Amino acid sequence: MDNTYWVVMSGVPLDGVDRATALAALAALFQVPEARVEGMLAGKPVVVKKGMDQATAQRYLARLQQAGVAAKMVVDTPDLPQASGNRADAAPGTEQASGLGLAPLGSRLSDRPPPPDLQVDLSGLTLDPPGVVLVEPRQIPPPPIDTSALTLAPRPDLAEESFS
Repeated sequence: MDNTYWVVMSGVPLDGVDRATALAALAALFQVPEARVEGMLAGKPVVVKKGMDQATAQRYLARLQQAGVAAKMVVDTPDLPQASGNRADAAPGTEQASGLGLAPLGSRLSDRPPPPDLQVDLSGLTLDPPGVVLVEPRQIPPPPIDTSALTLAPRPDLAEESFS
């Protein structure tokens, strides 16, 4: 059976290539705006494509290196991390150094016991029938605002001589 390959970018430009040049070349290669490929040069490995034959993987690798980005081909084996999204943090046959992973579905993520059920005594409360006025509305007088000292000046663009 023939092997299949992954092409993995290192997340950094090649030596002698500045980041801006590599970003522009990647954007042109993938035909997307530079903002879409910025994450590919964040310093972390990124899987570009999976499941290719060797010749196709070598073409991808050559194009990425022409764009000024460090990349490598990885043989697709059962040991490769399948749930890593677009990252290739581990080489074939190795585990992540941190040992972190996802908990199984439905796992308790906290050791704290849940709080006790709330016990509220509602026996002293009653409910009036609909339409009953619970509180008589009170009249609030309007605030005493004195505007007698205010005047309006005519707008100069609406002066009477401008209409004649």
